Amino acid sequence: MKMKMLQQAAAVLAAAGFFTAVVAGEDVFGKLDSDADGVISSEEASANEVLYKGWESADANQDGSVDAAEFSAFETHMPEGE
Repeated sequence: MKMKMLQQAAAVLAAAGFFTAVVAGEDVFGKLDSDADGVISSEEASANEVLYKGWESADANQDGSVDAAEFSAFETHMPEGE
């Protein structure tokens, strides 16, 4: 039960980070999601070298796509300046 709550809290925090970026005018996720289906495919990720190289960790649930929460979590853990 505690693990599920922690996972849900992490997803909420990750989504909050994504929405903050959107409000700040930095909708990187939206730009990468070129077909606007709500996820970034591996093909779409190829437009961003850092995401493409970090695909294994960005696609946390290994479903072949990166949703907004996964992207935000990945962005949070990227080294400064990338």
